Amino acid sequence: MVEPTETESRADLDAFADALLQIAEEAKTNPELLHEAPHNAPISRPDEVRAAREPKLKA
Repeated sequence: MVEPTETESRADLDAFADALLQIAEEAKTNPELLHEAPHNAPISRPDEVRAAREPKLKA
């Protein structure tokens, strides 16, 4: 859930709404694309279970 604050400009909120509409359209036309998201992150999907069981507390 996203809760914008009063510090966000109207342009930022409009850009965010456009991005959400684009994601919804992609979900309708090519749902497999969303299963492979995120595309621009250093790792594709974090293994949260492994991270919880084997935490790295030092870098």
